[in-house]
Amino acid sequence: MKQTLILLVFAVLWGGHATEVLAEQKNFVAVIITGDLDRYRLAHEAFVQKLKASGLTEDRLQIYVQTPNPDAMSWNNSIRKAVGIGADAIVTYGAPATLSAKKEARGVPVLFADVYDPVGLDIVRDIGVPVKNIAGVSNKTPLETLLKTFREICPAQTMGVLFSSNDEGSVLQLRKLADLAQKVGLVIVPKDVPSPKEMGEVLRSMAGSIDSIFVSDSAVLNLKIKDIMDFSAEQNLPVVSQIPTLCDQGALVTLEADPAEQGEVVASLLISLLGGTPASAMELHTPRKVSLVINLQVSRELNYKVSFQTLSAATRVVR
Repeated sequence: MKQTLILLVFAVLWGGHATEVLAEQKNFVAVIITGDLDRYRLAHEAFVQKLKASGLTEDRLQIYVQTPNPDAMSWNNSIRKAVGIGADAIVTYGAPATLSAKKEARGVPVLFADVYDPVGLDIVRDIGVPVKNIAGVSNKTPLETLLKTFREICPAQTMGVLFSSNDEGSVLQLRKLADLAQKVGLVIVPKDVPSPKEMGEVLRSMAGSIDSIFVSDSAVLNLKIKDIMDFSAEQNLPVVSQIPTLCDQGALVTLEADPAEQGEVVASLLISLLGGTPASAMELHTPRKVSLVINLQVSRELNYKVSFQTLSAATRVVR
C-alpha cells in the first residue's frame, strides 16, 4: 500500500477521460454500487462522511464509483476494471458484487457491506475468523423474529417469495424462510426473478394464488420495488421483508439493518486498511442497529389488528 494518498471523490464513466484522470493519481479506492439503489446510496453517503470525519477529506483520498447493472457480467467487468486501473482497495455493496470481487480481485483487498450471511455464502469462514484480503459487515437480521412478528399480525396461509436465482444471498433467504415456514404451517410459493425485465410476468403469475408476499434482499428485486408494491396494493397483499425503508413504501413489517451503519463500518475498515492493518487481520462485523418496523396504516387498510404486545416490540411504527 502506498503511503501518500491523493484524495478526490468522484464518479466517472469508464472511458478515455477516466483513464487520463486516474493515470494522474497514485492511490485510490474503487467502489461498486449495484444499480445505484437507494439503500446502497445511503450506505455510501455514510461511508464518505465517516471518511471525511476521520480526516480523509477530498484533498487526500480518491474514490472511483461504478454502478453496474445487476448481472454477473457487469459485476465481473466492474471488478476487473478496478483491478486494471490499480485500485488499492475495492469496496462492494451487496452479495453478488462481493462474490465477484472475491473471484476477480487478484489480491486487491476487498471490503464489503450490506451482504446477507457472508458465512453462508462462503465469503468469510466464520465470525471471528479473518480471511486473507477480504473483510466486511453483514446485514443479516433474524428471519425467525421477522416471521414471528408477521404471523402475530397477519393470519397468512400461503406466501409468495420473490427471489432471484442470480443472487446467492437471495437464494439463501428463500431456503431459510422455507425451513421456518414449514415449522409454522405456512405454505411457501417461490417465484424466481432472474432479471428485472421479468418482474411483470412473475407478479401476474402470483395473482389470486397467494395471500402474502416476502421480498428477499436482492438488487434485482430492488430495481423493481415500485412494481412489487403497486401489485401488493392492488391485490391487498401484505408484504414482509428485510429490505431497509420498505415499510415506508407500503410493506406491513420489516426487520432491517441500518444502511448508514453499514457504510460507517466499512469506512472504519478502510481507514484501518489505509493505516496499515491488513484485511486478513480484520473480523466479520455484524449489524448492531437493527430495526423492527411495523406499518400501522397498512395493517388498518388490510383490516389486521396489531396487539399492544407486538406493537411494543417494534423499533419504529409507521402511522
